[in-house]
Amino acid sequence: MVKQAQQALAAEIQAFRSAHPDIDECEVLAVDICGHFFGKRQPIAKLQSFVDEGLAFPASMFVLSALGEPLPGIRYGIDDGDPDGHFYLVPGSLCVNDWGSKPRAQMLATTCGNPAPSFFEPRQVLARVLDAYAGRGWSPMVAFELEFYLFDGQRDASGLLQIVNNPKTGRKDTATVLSSTRIADFEQVIDDIIRACRQQQIETGAISSELGPGQFEINFNHHADVLRAADETCLFKRLVVEVAKKHGMLASFIAKPLLEAAGNGLHMHISVVDKDGNNVFADGEQAHPRLLHAIGGLLASMPAAMSIYAPNINSYRRYRGGISCAPVSLTWGHENRTVAFRIPLAKNGAWRVENRVPGADANPYLAMAVSLAGMLHGIDHALEPGEASTAAVNGPDENLPLNLADAIAATRAGSALIDAMGADFIDLYCHHRGAETAEFLNHISSREYDWYL
Repeated sequence: MVKQAQQALAAEIQAFRSAHPDIDECEVLAVDICGHFFGKRQPIAKLQSFVDEGLAFPASMFVLSALGEPLPGIRYGIDDGDPDGHFYLVPGSLCVNDWGSKPRAQMLATTCGNPAPSFFEPRQVLARVLDAYAGRGWSPMVAFELEFYLFDGQRDASGLLQIVNNPKTGRKDTATVLSSTRIADFEQVIDDIIRACRQQQIETGAISSELGPGQFEINFNHHADVLRAADETCLFKRLVVEVAKKHGMLASFIAKPLLEAAGNGLHMHISVVDKDGNNVFADGEQAHPRLLHAIGGLLASMPAAMSIYAPNINSYRRYRGGISCAPVSLTWGHENRTVAFRIPLAKNGAWRVENRVPGADANPYLAMAVSLAGMLHGIDHALEPGEASTAAVNGPDENLPLNLADAIAATRAGSALIDAMGADFIDLYCHHRGAETAEFLNHISSREYDWYL
């Protein structure tokens, strides 16, 4: 089986090189806990040797801070001599990016294989949860939705972001939700984003203008390959940032870039099918009790999952209730965008749940992993979600941690997540987010002088 996989991978590389004879470099990339890419730019001729032998990156790259720096108390890379991890190319991920000085190839790498995968690689954390579904003969079907902002290419004199100018009118953009005019006015950058998605085999769906000035959302189609869906979401974030630069703009997936405007969400639609392709959440045209049990598990695990849904200090600025539609309560409902877990209108028995909690700054692998873990926990224990919310829910729930310190403490106590994702990973993740938070707060801003001098 390993030999067959290597042969298929070698054939993929050969076909790519035949189709793109002028491309001579390839970026080999992996994703860290913060959701950022790291890797190396290699001569494309090296890819064949990576098929046969794998390749090496420092294993500590997964646990660096958002700035790419070591964090105190994280032993990997500091106390262990910084050994290399063994990486393998991800089949089907070889594609083109052309936002640089010339077109280049791009391919993902993962620690999956022999020796054992890294327990703190986000992609492998998700793979572990998927194995639990596979053991039951089930396969999740998922779709991600990502909101993002486009800003002016230069910050102001204070280092703050500036509202982007409408490319066609030259005026500052204004928030007009679902405006076809705004999409048309920004069509050059949006069209380039869609073209880059096609180059990277990312199937996109609806495009919409959102509630904030310069804010847009591009949806992805439902995907039976959950790992590939999370791969695409990470790749999408990278390509949006790079394409925006070509148009003199800054793209941001920060959860709350503007305090008085809508935040950026990462919404995830999830259903589950059995080995015959039947939706296990459907009972004919009605919802199966499993769907409510899955939502019960999502609600039960939501406090423990918050540090993963909202991994940064800024993340919690998004949870303000009201027009932002970022959920602040342990709630669910049908066709209700103010709840945490929404059941969309099901056509032809296509029952699913939409998780509306994560911010766009969440790591897609980890956000999906905790969602799937919570759902399975609810199904296994037949957890009931309580009554559905039929009205808007804007008030914060006292049982929900809405700051990062409390969220990390809740994650440490979340037994269902520990069982699904591994105690070693949960301990490392909580230490990682706590250490980065301490580093972030170890800074005096001008506001401290303005207020307290």
